[in-house]
Amino acid sequence: MQSITDILQKRVQGYIDTRYPSWNLDAALRYLPVAEHLNRSGAEQVLDVGSGGAGLSLYWGRQTIALDVSLPDALQGSLIRPVLGTATALPFGDRSIEVIVSCDVLEHIPQADRLEVLSEMVRVARRQVIVAAPCGPLAHQAEEEVAQVYREKNNEGHPWLQEHLDHGLPDATELETTIRSLAEAQGRRAHIQVQKNTNLRFWKWVFRHYFGGGPRKARLIRYYLIALIPLLQHIHWGETYRKIFFVDLEHP
Repeated sequence: MQSITDILQKRVQGYIDTRYPSWNLDAALRYLPVAEHLNRSGAEQVLDVGSGGAGLSLYWGRQTIALDVSLPDALQGSLIRPVLGTATALPFGDRSIEVIVSCDVLEHIPQADRLEVLSEMVRVARRQVIVAAPCGPLAHQAEEEVAQVYREKNNEGHPWLQEHLDHGLPDATELETTIRSLAEAQGRRAHIQVQKNTNLRFWKWVFRHYFGGGPRKARLIRYYLIALIPLLQHIHWGETYRKIFFVDLEHP
């Protein structure tokens, strides 16, 4: 006979699988504000640069062009229109895509290539570019602490965190200035709004326990905290791990 705990656990799992299918907590926190913005602005054509898979489409719930150097075959026939390519040379014409989105991609790219990536997004975007990225020295320090927890637990560096540490995080002020300059160089004017995303202490708590707290805590964080998304998607106060740059582009 099943215990009450087992029954409740299955019901919670069923709810999460139905309401938030295949969602990831950290990805949800960065993509949901973007999805809400796209809905408010009435966007219809969106390119997700560096999607890694379903990316934005999973949280927006609408057809999305997904670009990456490799994409799972299973994306065919879903909400994804897959396109193989690199962020430094987007395979699209000038101002051919209404909105370009890039979430947590810049920090995986060497600093020498970031200017070209941003320039390509400005070139291809017809109306708007949205860039999300962890920014600044405090976020870098938090990543170093979390990376150390993972290293002590696994005797090796964490793959994506190590890329962040190797390449360095963008500086928010420099990033905003760079986007404006690139737009001007292409004969356009950039109106930028910056939105804070994911309280830094919360981000650090999540990943310290996810990497170092054992399988039960990892499952709690990876799986069950998704049920609290209606509350957690508002934890963008104070010092934050990430910033989102909403860039409206127009002719001068």
